[in-house]
Amino acid sequence: MKLPIWFLLSLILLSLPSPGNAQPGHDGDWWRALSLTSKQNVVTGFLDGMALGHNLTAMGAGNSPDADCRAKIAQSYTYVRNRYFRNVAPADLVSALDQLYSESDNSSIIIGRGVWIAVNRLGGTNPDEVQKLILQSRGVGY
Repeated sequence: MKLPIWFLLSLILLSLPSPGNAQPGHDGDWWRALSLTSKQNVVTGFLDGMALGHNLTAMGAGNSPDADCRAKIAQSYTYVRNRYFRNVAPADLVSALDQLYSESDNSSIIIGRGVWIAVNRLGGTNPDEVQKLILQSRGVGY
């Protein structure tokens, strides 16, 4: 028995996720709803993900015959890690994110951008520059 093509297409369309069923973004609203333990786990996972991302990038660049390329990748990661993350304990990062997201205007800032703002604050970046980062990050959904 053959099914009509319109029936098959209908089944396919019904199986697609609708915007209303999409997973909520990991933004300030999501962050504020987490328990302290969950926040600590998110931050730990974020930091672990940074290290994994660096390792994957370095492994990929390791196949490149361009030694200068490999060195620039390593230097870039090391500089940012040392400048912004070396002296930041996960608890400090949780507190800084709590502070950022305590302002309702910042609720649309996604977690990755929030972490960047937080480590800039913790790292002593000029407050005017931090404010620019905040304003640029509101509503950015990538």
